[in-house]
Amino acid sequence: MTRRSSRWSMGVAAVLVGCLERPSAQPVERLNASFTTEIFNNGVDSVDMLFVVDNSNSMSAYQQRLGAQFRVLIDQLVAPPVDPATGRPAHPPVKSLHVAVVSSDLGTPGSNVGSCNVSADVGDDGLLNPIRSGRALAAHRPWTTLPAGSRPARCTTDPNQYPSFLTFDADSTNADGFREDFVCNAFLSTQGCGLEQQLESAYRALVVRNPREQAGNTDANAGFVRPDAVLGIVVISDEEDGSVRDCRYAEAGQPCSDALSVYDIGTAGWGDDRDLNLRFYTYTPGSAQDPTWPIDRYIDPRNPNRGFTSLKPGHPDRVVFAGIIGVPLQVPVQGERVDWARLLGTTPQGEDAMEGVAAEGPFTMRPNRREPSCPGSAMVPACREEGTRFDPSTASCSSLGAPRAWPSRRIAQVARRFDELHGTGTVASICAMDYAPALGQIVDRIGNALGGRCLPRPLPTIPSAPMAGETVRVSCVVRESLPAGARCDAAHGRRLSERTADGREVCLVDQVAVPLGGAPSSGAHGFYYDTRPDPQNPACVQRIAFSDGDSVPSGARAQVDCVALASDPTGEGSAAR
Repeated sequence: MTRRSSRWSMGVAAVLVGCLERPSAQPVERLNASFTTEIFNNGVDSVDMLFVVDNSNSMSAYQQRLGAQFRVLIDQLVAPPVDPATGRPAHPPVKSLHVAVVSSDLGTPGSNVGSCNVSADVGDDGLLNPIRSGRALAAHRPWTTLPAGSRPARCTTDPNQYPSFLTFDADSTNADGFREDFVCNAFLSTQGCGLEQQLESAYRALVVRNPREQAGNTDANAGFVRPDAVLGIVVISDEEDGSVRDCRYAEAGQPCSDALSVYDIGTAGWGDDRDLNLRFYTYTPGSAQDPTWPIDRYIDPRNPNRGFTSLKPGHPDRVVFAGIIGVPLQVPVQGERVDWARLLGTTPQGEDAMEGVAAEGPFTMRPNRREPSCPGSAMVPACREEGTRFDPSTASCSSLGAPRAWPSRRIAQVARRFDELHGTGTVASICAMDYAPALGQIVDRIGNALGGRCLPRPLPTIPSAPMAGETVRVSCVVRESLPAGARCDAAHGRRLSERTADGREVCLVDQVAVPLGGAPSSGAHGFYYDTRPDPQNPACVQRIAFSDGDSVPSGARAQVDCVALASDPTGEGSAAR
């Protein structure tokens, strides 16, 4: 990661992005292209964050906890902590944030069920800022269901006080005021549908609807997802995901069997014939009793253009997924990553998932584990509120028991896929009293996405077998298209190559020769082949990097074309010096 320069890096580092298209300006004719990728700065300083907030009747204290500690997230994104191993910021600082909230309430289509009766067909329908736009929340606004003084003073009783999403600018927005605005939006209170559809609410908001920042987009969620920003999805819930198959929202070309009868207590054949809530805990995943959408709907390892990663075509690593959910207080880890096999088990059904007894009481992540003290009526929780002490003489399902959360296996499975495929998934326990560590983990995953710039394979160097300390180059040409009004600056290793039809300058970027595993010498300017381990991804030892202060300017786009030389035995190429 390079240090910042106010003129060129605008407080961010360059990100490498795979690209199959040829550059508009062709490289030197003597070069035969063998590898092409795009480099750009737009987006590495921008993050769009969607919070899926469970607003069922057990969630008030958890929402308060999130709101009280939300400032941690803002502070660490805008002013990254220093990595002690490198002495540099742990990730590029974020300059711009979009923050939106959706509820977990999508109703119970076809059935009227308790708190789901209001707008049972669609609930809040994945609309951003449901206080403003949700049909279900219109019947139980937070200020009508919360004790006086629970919300910040700046929150009014006008549902139209805030737009669909909040915008934070690091240079001008007051962080304390923004935290209060977030609480006004995210503290949805309770009385939402108790049969939560957390994953589907995010999917409805981001995939069924069109949240993209596009000219002419008139969707209610339009403008939230920017093309070059990292997208973060954070689920806050104390229950399992119950995203029921509703074939009105089936994907084109994907089979769908409707499961809406799961909401009808008079319909037998589901996992529990007496309790609608338990129907979402007592089935075998993938069986005839499973009413939920498959996990592939949300992240498909075989098709990144499906589900949440479809919002970042070609760049699924720019989607971060996290849950503050029903998992044990002590989430098992390997190094700095969740130990998913231990948490969720190694078998398809999770029969060997984590379980045990903590000071707070018995816990499990295994499916369909009934609570012995409450036969037939409750499940063993994933966690109980941190710091409480379990009294085995009191039935854990008693109203006297400590607040608890149930195993959120499906949400954790989605996070697991993001982590194992892209390094951008994580979970933490909603039962913790302090959410700062959980928010810090989310920042770490966002930092991974902001700093992702690893080439798909190592590049051959010239000379191919350098002596110790000898500097090397790669046969690469970097061309940079500047925004209107910007000029190629020799002080930053740029030379004018051409001008586009609308007068914008296209620069050739000088290459700096460096030793393998080394950095540019003081005073060198341009790009270089960086073979040092990336602090954000130590497995990556092949990057195109820039000398200090010389990364791609904000608003510019650059393309690197790495080549096999046809007739130049020196490998110098026109961009090397």
